[in-house]
Amino acid sequence: MAIAQSVFELVQTQGIVNLSMAKIAKLANVSVRTIYIYYQDKEDLLGQLYLAVKLKIDAGLAEQLATTADLFEQLAVTIAHFAQAYNRWPNEMIYMRAIQQNPELVSHEVHKQTLAIALPIFQMYERMQASVDFKHLPVETFTAIAAGAMNMMIEQAIVCGRPISEEQIAVLIVATQDAVRA
Repeated sequence: MAIAQSVFELVQTQGIVNLSMAKIAKLANVSVRTIYIYYQDKEDLLGQLYLAVKLKIDAGLAEQLATTADLFEQLAVTIAHFAQAYNRWPNEMIYMRAIQQNPELVSHEVHKQTLAIALPIFQMYERMQASVDFKHLPVETFTAIAAGAMNMMIEQAIVCGRPISEEQIAVLIVATQDAVRA
């Protein structure tokens, strides 16, 4: 736990690019050798933490999505889920975003595993693309529209060091639904 929390704190304060095992060990108050008991190398450390964070952040989303067949409601559930996840675990969310912005820091296998974790979101996208109610766009374009505003809101919350309000989430949901509506 101390190692993970040190990684999250260092990523938040110094960025992920300058992260070193020595810095992590110092902040965690352990030796560098102790880190190597749990992790093979820096890539393994970052990858295992990324998987743990992704599992934590995405936990319960599939069950929430299953409560409604309405795709606009599923989109609302997804947006609210991630905004609320930021409010609960800002350090972990910052870490996850840092890895997503620097994908070369973790292995291809870790990326495959995180895609499997996000499968309910990809399945929702596929159902949306099969529906006449949604814009039919390539996944990258649709994701930029559907998740872009939420990501910007999270980014602003990070910079300002504040949570995202329920009102902001509600406005964001309506705006995103309107943006992807056919």
